[in-house]
Amino acid sequence: MRDTLIALRSRATELAAKSEDEFLLADIVAMLSGIKLPCTYTKEEFSTILKEADEDYKTGRFVVQDELREKYDI
Repeated sequence: MRDTLIALRSRATELAAKSEDEFLLADIVAMLSGIKLPCTYTKEEFSTILKEADEDYKTGRFVVQDELREKYDI
């Protein structure tokens, strides 16, 4: 099992070296290090988040910055 994992890590590293896609590289770094870096999303996750935000906006589920400032006396 260990040899398989090392081979997969080597192959992922080779593929990453050929890529200039910043998001792909961030995902690969996170996967190889075993952690998810802050503010990194897969393309699918980011697409889902954008769709949810768009639906919130369309249905009026948002707060205007001026309203927050007034509410919290900023």
